[in-house]
Amino acid sequence: MTASITAIIPVRNRSGVRVENCLRSLRWQQTVNAFDIVVSDLGSTGPHRQSIAELAQRYNARLVYSPYDGLWNRSLALNIGIRASNTDYVFCTDADMLFKPNFLESALAVQEELGGEAMVLCRCHDLPPYVPEKLWEVADYPMLERGSHIRKTSGVGACQVARKSFFEDTHGYDEKYVFWGSEDVDMTARAEQYGLQLTWMSDRTSMLHQWHRTLKRDMPLQYHINKLRFRLTKRVVVKNHGGWGQCAPS
Repeated sequence: MTASITAIIPVRNRSGVRVENCLRSLRWQQTVNAFDIVVSDLGSTGPHRQSIAELAQRYNARLVYSPYDGLWNRSLALNIGIRASNTDYVFCTDADMLFKPNFLESALAVQEELGGEAMVLCRCHDLPPYVPEKLWEVADYPMLERGSHIRKTSGVGACQVARKSFFEDTHGYDEKYVFWGSEDVDMTARAEQYGLQLTWMSDRTSMLHQWHRTLKRDMPLQYHINKLRFRLTKRVVVKNHGGWGQCAPS
């Protein structure tokens, strides 16, 4: 029987074309039968909340809305989505990505080859700033991929695929990382300590990042606090000892 997988999309006060393109590209995936999408909305307000709810309904995604007024916490949003999933595997990503039609098929194939004992990753291609913000069709993907630029650094964000039981055993992403950065690289380090094989599938498929202004330098002190936490705790496999993914959905 084909393994099942859930894509987790964390979001807060982001809606519109980039989010819709992400959902569209998940719905054009090939030959993945047991597949779910969870949109984990961590405290969106006003028109954004309404728009996210409408997009989730349009693309048959399960929306989990959690009231929240603290600093953006991607780890918490992902953890809420992971806990809401009920599939064999979880695919943690971002709301500004586009995926090649064989993306999920490739991720599950790698897991099958490695007996489910992998953390599957993929190199990111960046679309240039001049690519228009518009809705894309599956037929546009080859053209977009040709015009993209693969990142110089390998990176580990926007694609982390592992068994749901792994995330349960480790209590998910470290929720001490707030605002921006380090939760992805932290998770891969912990996955390796746990015993998973870090496996890249960039030779089989691809994913594209839709350009937008980066926020990572908007709070430089918090950025450096996150970097320090990673250096000090990256070998700690189980985190969030007080509970994880526990912002109650409504």
